[in-house]
Amino acid sequence: MPQEIHYCKTIAKRPPSFFFQQGRTRVGKKILIIGESLARNGWIKSGKAFYTPEGKIVPTGKRLNEELSILKTRLEECAFTEMAKCYIGNNRKLLFKCGILCKDHFLNQVKRFQPKLILSLGIVTKKLLEEIFYKNLKIGKTNKIVFDDREFFIFPLYHPSPANPFGHQRNLRFLKREKRSIKTLLKN
Repeated sequence: MPQEIHYCKTIAKRPPSFFFQQGRTRVGKKILIIGESLARNGWIKSGKAFYTPEGKIVPTGKRLNEELSILKTRLEECAFTEMAKCYIGNNRKLLFKCGILCKDHFLNQVKRFQPKLILSLGIVTKKLLEEIFYKNLKIGKTNKIVFDDREFFIFPLYHPSPANPFGHQRNLRFLKREKRSIKTLLKN
């Protein structure tokens, strides 16, 4: 497998469904989870976020599901995409650049699938969303966005990776604290 795969260079030719998992339930169709970039053992090999080719959920996916259980949903039920439609391997310096190159594609996904709530995973994803929407986003808080004459909310979280155990614990606290307000905005 190559060290890196850069779909960002040809992203304009791709449909909005490219690396996009559609929501499957009433609540899941209203939530769009945004990861950082394609994972080798996820999208690249299995064609499914957070799952191995053998159909097993990876540890990060398990942690994300624990966080989502507070909202009475699961990763498998929610819409999901990656900010950067690239596999960058260990070269995290490319994450922001690839994400910016995929900006228009991401905005097309938001227009087409019209989420009520975006849960962003990780600091770089949050920074990319700040750049795209010209808004200072607070981690663990509901941030109102108006885009293309539509209103939706972004709720940035720390990445649930086991490499960041404190982020997972903070995410659990944030979601428990904001559970009622999130459920209220998802009802509309």
